[in-house]
Amino acid sequence: MRVQRFGEHRAMPWANGLGTSYEVASDRNVDDVWTWRVAIAPVVLDGPFSVLPGVDRQLVVINGEGMTLSIDGEIVECPPGRVVRFSGDSVTIARLVDGPVVDLGLMTVRGLVTGSMVVVGDVGDVVESDVLVAIGDTVFEDEHGRQYRLGIKDALLDVRGHQLALLNGLAIAVHVKAL
Repeated sequence: MRVQRFGEHRAMPWANGLGTSYEVASDRNVDDVWTWRVAIAPVVLDGPFSVLPGVDRQLVVINGEGMTLSIDGEIVECPPGRVVRFSGDSVTIARLVDGPVVDLGLMTVRGLVTGSMVVVGDVGDVVESDVLVAIGDTVFEDEHGRQYRLGIKDALLDVRGHQLALLNGLAIAVHVKAL
């Protein structure tokens, strides 16, 4: 396991060019192709999400007052802490509730990988995941008593196969599974 600070995440333009995301983790290969990707994205203005055919998307607002998504015309509320799932094939337009937000997103290529995100906030919870992303100052302890201190938007990578207990804070546990 290793801690990756927010400043170490890879900055990348959105597919539609209207913003920047910060890739936390992916299985990106040497040809720049991925089947799963976890990224942090500031959303500073109302507007369209990138259309990503064949990709399943999940997001959770980790900072700010939330946003409303119009997904193929259906309105979906995205308050902080709620995981929202939708198809990357959909025409998705964001409307900010009260100023900019930051979301954590998981993208998986349909038919190749599946994934989930869970908010972890109960002290003592034992967490098994692939990637953990802190929403605030957070401390985890592994099965050997080693502690991992994360600041907001920091991540704990290569977590698979380890059991971690939440000592304090709030984080998102991300799981990915090849089909």
